[in-house]
Amino acid sequence: MKIAIIGGGASGTVCAISIKQQDRNASVTVYERLPRVLKKILVTGNGRCNLTNLNSSQAFFRGDTELVRPAFSKYPPKSNIEFFNKIGLLTFTEAQGRVYPMSAQANSVVNALLGEAKRLGVEFVTDTQITKIDSQNGCYVLNGKFKADKIVISCGGSAAKAQGTDGSSFKLLKALGVKIREPKPALTGVVIKNFPASLKGVRRVSNIKLIIDGREVYSELGEVQYNDYGISGIPVMQLSGLVSTSNSDNIRIIIDSVPELDINYLKDFFNTQKQHNPEMTADILAAGIVPKSLGSYILKTAGIKNAELLKDINKNRLSLFAAALKELSFEAESVRDFQYAQTTAGGVLASELNPDTLEIKALKGVFVTGEAVNVDGLCGGHNLQWAWSSGRLAADGILKEN
Repeated sequence: MKIAIIGGGASGTVCAISIKQQDRNASVTVYERLPRVLKKILVTGNGRCNLTNLNSSQAFFRGDTELVRPAFSKYPPKSNIEFFNKIGLLTFTEAQGRVYPMSAQANSVVNALLGEAKRLGVEFVTDTQITKIDSQNGCYVLNGKFKADKIVISCGGSAAKAQGTDGSSFKLLKALGVKIREPKPALTGVVIKNFPASLKGVRRVSNIKLIIDGREVYSELGEVQYNDYGISGIPVMQLSGLVSTSNSDNIRIIIDSVPELDINYLKDFFNTQKQHNPEMTADILAAGIVPKSLGSYILKTAGIKNAELLKDINKNRLSLFAAALKELSFEAESVRDFQYAQTTAGGVLASELNPDTLEIKALKGVFVTGEAVNVDGLCGGHNLQWAWSSGRLAADGILKEN
């Protein structure tokens, strides 16, 4: 049996290894368009590779999340940790269940996978992009010359083109007549309409809320980073996929810049300062709470000038300043494009797949894994958890079918 795996990323490589671990006689070839495989792994987790999360479940994913359940039921996070332990990689766990290689180096993950693949006889063909799949005499022919009995499309989504995921999987799938949800950037920054340049460089732990058509759809606490285009940081990245896939023109992001303080406490504090320090200017008061440039901007939204003395600011305007600190509102214009995104929202629809094998229902012997499927996870190791589990699930489907 000849198996062709298109894409030498996380899910494709693990799929190849899983097949050979169970059937040493299977011929498995991985085709990769870049000069090397697993390149995207090297930049995950800031080079440390957050390879899974002990808490990973369907709740941490978007899209056709029903596909996550059978994959994680068979291959939960602990199973994937055991997989890596068996091929020589030890791990450790940090806060919120994030799992990393013991070396804290992504290279260790790559070396372990390539070492196991070499031991098993997995063949890698690099600098080769598969652009065409034909069906001939009961088998498949790739690019008019590579024959295979089974195919796994594992060449990712559209995010991070430099690491290999350039959207080619969707071109192949569309050519095969497979229905997909339009790919959109996810885990990226949000572009804010008329964003003030003065906020660039500010970092602040805040509570952030996403409001679409007047309804709160997501909230999270974490460090918000203010840039020249808008905002980023983990809490922003978590909601970016919801922004990119929304059809609404009414999307707002509300930032609580002082989540540890109650609004009534702020009001009392301002009034006390006004009594005790009437000659204090508003910008000095603000700078005692948040970074100076952020404080000046929030004062402006409340209708207060930096140089105004506290004695000249009435109680109502101080209350407006307190409210703005707790609910600073921005209009979301878009998200940053695929060049800056970590993953893709969209891909092959669940209706096209057998959830227990990830085989395309209308194309016997063709499987899809990882980011090419309409499943995208939040930050924290969830996307790699999906890559490992979906790759292993497809491997089992191929062997069972054979």
